[in-house]
Amino acid sequence: MSVIRAIDSFLPQVFASIQNPFLDKMMMFLSFLGDGGIVWILITLAMLASKKYRRAGIASAISLLLCFLAGNYVIKPLVGRVRPCNVYPLVDLIIKRPEDFSFPSMHTATAFSVAIIILCANKKFGIPSVILATLIALSRVYLLVHYTTDIIAGALFGTAFALFFYWLFFRRKRSETT
Repeated sequence: MSVIRAIDSFLPQVFASIQNPFLDKMMMFLSFLGDGGIVWILITLAMLASKKYRRAGIASAISLLLCFLAGNYVIKPLVGRVRPCNVYPLVDLIIKRPEDFSFPSMHTATAFSVAIIILCANKKFGIPSVILATLIALSRVYLLVHYTTDIIAGALFGTAFALFFYWLFFRRKRSETT
């Protein structure tokens, strides 16, 4: 347990030492991009509209939806981890206090569930997508609404969904051509 506490306290300590109004605004914006998965839904719709990336878009849509449902309606209630902003209620938040549980970070999970599919489909677009997903994840720790292990778990969770559905859709494509 002490290892998890050490991991969970490292990033907030780093962020506290560099906190400033510019970073506050940037992190609020990054977190906003992940709200409701809107940016990832829009990217998925763009892939679905493209003939070249439609199969990746279908994999992305299913991965995003099932990741969201499994995370919010199964894992979060089972784990029931209280958010750091609720453990330390005297901390002033610069965003609205979330009301659900903390583990795993669904901003992070949904971001990685799409970003990894994009990376598998096209590295040129995938690398910026993974960078954006990582920045969104870090924003959640900066804003004190997630622990570091929440975003690590979210990244692993979303990546697992992405790789499974990418494999499922592109394995089938290869088997159809042979």
